[in-house]
Formats: sequence, structure tokens, C-alpha cells
Amino acid sequence: MHTMKKSWLIVLVVVAVVVALAMLGSFRARATLRVVSPTAQTIRAYIEEQAVTELPQDFLISTPISGWLEPIDLREGDRVQKGQVVARLETDDLRDRVHQVQQRIAVLETQIAETSDHRLEEDALIQTNATVKAIDETVKAAEAKLEATQALLDFTQSEVRRLKGLVEVSSVSERELREADMEFRRARAEYQSDSLELAALKTIAAVSYIGPKYITDYIDRKSFTLEQRQKELVEARTQLQIEQRNLSRAEIRSPVDGVVLNRHQTRRQFLSAGTPLLTVGRLDDIEVIAEVLTQRATRIEPGDPVDIYGESLPEGPVHGRVLRVYPAGFKKISSLGVEQQRVKVAVRLDLRPNGLGVAFRVYVRIFYDRADNALVVPRTCLFRGDNGGWNVMLVRDGRIELRPVTVGLMNEDVAQITAGLGIEDMAVAQPSHELQPGMRVKTADHPDSG
Repeated sequence: MHTMKKSWLIVLVVVAVVVALAMLGSFRARATLRVVSPTAQTIRAYIEEQAVTELPQDFLISTPISGWLEPIDLREGDRVQKGQVVARLETDDLRDRVHQVQQRIAVLETQIAETSDHRLEEDALIQTNATVKAIDETVKAAEAKLEATQALLDFTQSEVRRLKGLVEVSSVSERELREADMEFRRARAEYQSDSLELAALKTIAAVSYIGPKYITDYIDRKSFTLEQRQKELVEARTQLQIEQRNLSRAEIRSPVDGVVLNRHQTRRQFLSAGTPLLTVGRLDDIEVIAEVLTQRATRIEPGDPVDIYGESLPEGPVHGRVLRVYPAGFKKISSLGVEQQRVKVAVRLDLRPNGLGVAFRVYVRIFYDRADNALVVPRTCLFRGDNGGWNVMLVRDGRIELRPVTVGLMNEDVAQITAGLGIEDMAVAQPSHELQPGMRVKTADHPDSG
């Protein structure tokens, strides 16, 4: 009996020890946590993206005409000034073409001067017109003479007839009839001679009209030739301007102050017009182009401040401002294979650092909003609750307390708390699933708490 009582006593003692240890464990802290208190400061909301430098405009220098290119000595990175000769074409053939056109112009000018002089033709026309007039007068005189000869012929013929009638009645002698007949024959011969002379004069007169017409036609032909020569002279002078311009283009000049970005040709060779030679650009005009998710880009406006940083800027970040948000987006596959809709955002640097060139990889931080004297906590304090809202874990009287909060601006480092926390609260810096409301904890800054 005594032994049985002793056994129960041992069991009771063991149970009492276990209960005491359990109660002691419930009052001891299970973890030591780092806590932070909200602070009042300025918070800036930003979008951070990878970006690349670009020139809004570069200038391609190409051969303006076909020709033999002389070697180009400029190298990438060399500075050039506006109007500086950066490449040359051989000019021997170009100078020969200019000289040939100049000679042609001289020949045409001489021909035009000769063709436009009508003094000889005008003198000849006066003389031929005078000749025609004289012949016309001679024809008129011959016609008058022929009329007189005709009258004489008619008279002598009538006399012959009259005398023949008188001879029959023995009123006149045979001798008188013969004399009258001889006069008739002489008048007829003279009439025939005058007729032939008049016909010859008319033929000469008809031929004489060809002279003035030939001269006027010749003057007309010279006038037509003159117009043709004048047109050819205009074309030749235009061609001379083209050849002289081509000669001046043999010296190829830079259109801007800048640097050589690329050399497309270097050695001596024959090139067709339009062959690229150099690309130059103004590095001071460099822009930074970031590809931002479209849902974030709606918050960005031109003029928003930007920090540009990265290994391409070893002296530290530089500042800039949003220049433009492109109006059209595009699809892009991320490194994880996710299809994203992005849009380009152009940033203008306040000052380009030395060494920053085109197509350099950088990072941008685009600040689209800010709040001064805001209550902020580290971003790591926040986590989503079961309802999707933001929560923080507080340490109050050595125990975990779950607190819903309202979040304002947020960035990668801190978040603005607009409701749910006070300046005196202590938030767990890095909450985890192992922490449960009511759990006793210690804080790194307050090891005696709990």
C-alpha cells in the first residue's frame, strides 16, 4: 500500500513539472525580430527600367555623284565641324567635262553671233528687189512697144488690102502695092521680134522673183537656226552649272558639328552615286530610350525627373527629364518568355557625361510622383492579406499583432502609409508565415521585451 502511494506521488510530481514547463513556455518569447518605426520623410514613386542611349537623328554622308573615292583618313570617334571636308572624289574627269562644256558654249556663241547678222542678206535683198523692179519696167516698155508694133502691123496689113483693091481697078500701080506689102512684111517681122523679146523679158521677170524669195527664205532659215542655237546655248549653260556643281561636290563636307559614328568606306575605289561613306552625329543630342510597361507608362508625363545610372556611368548617376512618351506601344517577349505590352519613353540628359556614346546600356529611374512629410515604412514590412489588402505585423507588449493598413505611394524601397499606423508603432521589418498573431517575440532593439 505504501509503495502504491509512493508511485502516485511520483506521477503527480511529473505531471506538475510538465504543466509548469508548458506554462513557462507559453510566457517565453519564441523568436527575436527586427522592428522598425514609421518615419516622416519625402517619398518619391518611380519606375525603374533598363534603357539604351540613342541619337534622335544621325547624318549619313554618301557620294553625291559617281566617281573615284580617295582614301578616307577619319576614324570612328573623330570630331568633325560643319562644312569640314570629310571625303573627296577625284576631279580630273570632272574638270575635263567642265572644260568641254565651256568650249561648246564658246562655239555656240560664235555661231549665234554669225547667224544673227543679216546685213549681207539684207543688202542682197535690196539689190534683187531693184533688179526685179527694173525688169518689171522693161517688161512694161516691151509690152508698150509690142502694142505699137501691133498697131503698125495692123495698119500695114490694111494698106495692103486697100491697095490690092485699087490695083484691080488700075487706080494704083503694082509698085505701090509691092512697097506696101514690104512695109507689112517688115512690120510683121518687127512684131514677131518684139513678141519674142517680151516673152523673154517675162521669163526673166518670173525668174527674177525667185531671188528675193530665196533670200527671205534663207533669212528665215537662219532665224530658225538661230533659235535652235540659242536653245542649245541655254542647255549648254545649264549643263555647265551641273558640271560645275558636280565639281564642287567632289569635296564632300560634314552637314553638322559632331563625331564620326561609322565608316562605311575607306579605300580608293569607284563608287556609284548614293553609296554611304560616313555616319556622323551630335553626341550632345543623345537621348535615353526606355521600354516601359504600358500600364505603368500612363503615369509618366513629359518633364518628369529621371535618374540615369549603371556601369556605363562610372562617375555616378546623371539627371534628366522625360522628353516624350511614344504614342504607340509594341509587344515584347521578356527573358522569362512572357509576352508584354511596352511603350518607348525618351529621356533627355541634362548633361552628357564624357564617354557616354550611342547604343550604351544604362538604367533609368523615372519619378512620376512624390509626397512630402509622408509616414513611410520599408517596403519589406508589407504583405498581402487573405482579402488582398495590405497588412503589417506589429509588436505590441511583446506579442505579434496583425494590422491592416492603407498604402499611398510606393517604390522599391519604402511605402507611404496613409492609414493604420502611427509614428510610435513598431512594425516587423521582415514578416514571415511562421509568425502568428498573439505569438510572443523579442525585438532586436528591445531584447528585454516579452
